[in-house]
Amino acid sequence: MTANFSPRLEEWQDQTQKLVEQDGIRILCLYLDQNSGKVNLLADSESQKILGQSRAPMKDLESILESKVDDKEKLSLYNHNQVREGEEPCNKSGHNCHHPAPMFQLAWERNLLTSISCFAGKKWFPDVKDYDKLPAEILRIIFGFLKPDDLKHVLLVSKKWKSVADEAVLWASFDLPQKCRENSEHFYRFLDLFSLSSKLQHLTLTGSEGPPDENLDVNVDYFKFEIKDEHINHLVNLELVSIEIKSIDLSKVSDGLLAKLVNSCQQCDVIEYHEDYPPPPNNNFLDLSSDDDDVKKLFLGVKKITAILRESQEGSKLKSLRLRYLRKNDMRESVKLDLSSIPSDILATAFSQLEVIDLENLQFTSEQLSSVFDDGLGRSLRRLRLHGVEMDFIQARHLMKTLDSRCQLEKLDLSEVDVRQIPSMFLAGVVNKIEWVVLKDLKIKSDQIDEIFLSITRGDSAMKHLGMFGMNDSLSDVDEEVFATAVNMLESVAFDENLSKDLTEQMFNVMSIQTNLKIIGMPGKQIPVDAFENIQEVDEKVLAEALNNLRSVRIDLGNFDRDCFFNMPQLITFFKQLSSRSELKRIVREDWPDWSRFPY
Repeated sequence: MTANFSPRLEEWQDQTQKLVEQDGIRILCLYLDQNSGKVNLLADSESQKILGQSRAPMKDLESILESKVDDKEKLSLYNHNQVREGEEPCNKSGHNCHHPAPMFQLAWERNLLTSISCFAGKKWFPDVKDYDKLPAEILRIIFGFLKPDDLKHVLLVSKKWKSVADEAVLWASFDLPQKCRENSEHFYRFLDLFSLSSKLQHLTLTGSEGPPDENLDVNVDYFKFEIKDEHINHLVNLELVSIEIKSIDLSKVSDGLLAKLVNSCQQCDVIEYHEDYPPPPNNNFLDLSSDDDDVKKLFLGVKKITAILRESQEGSKLKSLRLRYLRKNDMRESVKLDLSSIPSDILATAFSQLEVIDLENLQFTSEQLSSVFDDGLGRSLRRLRLHGVEMDFIQARHLMKTLDSRCQLEKLDLSEVDVRQIPSMFLAGVVNKIEWVVLKDLKIKSDQIDEIFLSITRGDSAMKHLGMFGMNDSLSDVDEEVFATAVNMLESVAFDENLSKDLTEQMFNVMSIQTNLKIIGMPGKQIPVDAFENIQEVDEKVLAEALNNLRSVRIDLGNFDRDCFFNMPQLITFFKQLSSRSELKRIVREDWPDWSRFPY
């Protein structure tokens, strides 16, 4: 049913305004849906009482409808405050069945017989007599929302539920319960007596002296007792998928036993933290082969790392190795972890078995790097991250030749590498074979970056995601049109927030017309667009159209460490564009972190 309106239906708005201003009735929403014939009403409880006590306001609205709408008898009042989700209001006068009779009805509604049946006694969701008959696929989806603490109860419901809840994929986040980390007694009791221990897939070994971590509750997640060989022996027999080692004293654990535990897992993440005691050597490299107890404080040790790599040569399950060396205070100059004492052949053989290699702030010799680039980067390698692994242009060229000839990378993440001596077309050819590329603090020339972007514009690229950080000096001389065209052919791009004015404007100009971009940032880590320092220079209409061509956008409106550089006209125009034409599915805002979790 479609209602025909008189052009002077503004009287409806005037009457509604009178209800609000003169009668003190807080109507949140009052509108006529032409397609359904519903007069929709939404008001707070106090206003509903006022409307119920006096029919005068409703009579005024009825008179407007009667004079301005054809077929008024087909209209019905729909009071949102009284109707449960999924139900239509009962239109029968005096009804008191499944829910109270309508508080408000239009005058002609009370005199009409309705064909709408009553819902009394009807059930929208019929009882399921046997939940075991639900398909396993449906149960799996439902159980996927449960945490391990809840999932363990599902195992006790029925054989059908247990068969689904036993699936390893549902226990991917299951780590040692907090109570097991308090003392050895609880640790042994859980592993020896509870069958649930067989479902452990992830193990986090964290010491109490580790620095704050956004994913770690330092009050409960660290081990409060000293780890020894007997503890590791209980863990070796478990079918763990991944292990994470952070700032924990494992000096009482033998090198070989720890290596066996790590190599029984598919993934290993080792994070070493440096806290400046004692002061670092003058050359900024820390030698973990030292016998000095102070030097070894908070570190796993080079001997254990060597044992882990040596063990990986025979029958290892290890496919992913992340070894990172970080400062507690990351604002200071980085210190490298010296691994030069590890034999080159052990490094190369261990790395050749891996699908993921992630190394950060490590010091290797030229011989070690040459051996790794020759024999350590195999065809099975899918992700390579080298951050703060220093190499000269000869070693960088060696790396690129290996990536070009032998590797089939899906993701490359490089920092602090000098590639200026590598021919532009060769470098662009290597980089554009890779789907996900992150380049940070690279020593690179503008013509090399130009060639990377030109390859993308020609369609000679498999790249989908590109991040460039700490390279604004090199980007400043890049051709603006080539830059903007190239980045808008990708699915995601990320740059420093102080990207130049010209590049920022041109990027959004092209984006406003047509773009393949889905987000600004990298998958899983969007960049707040309002944090770009030159975003105010972009025309508000251009910016609104550009952002509404994306699939997801992050707008923080200022944060604890970022300013908001949007101006008010830009914000207003952006939100107006949402209501007309937009491809956006999500608007994300990242709030301030919960500092109460961090005691530092």
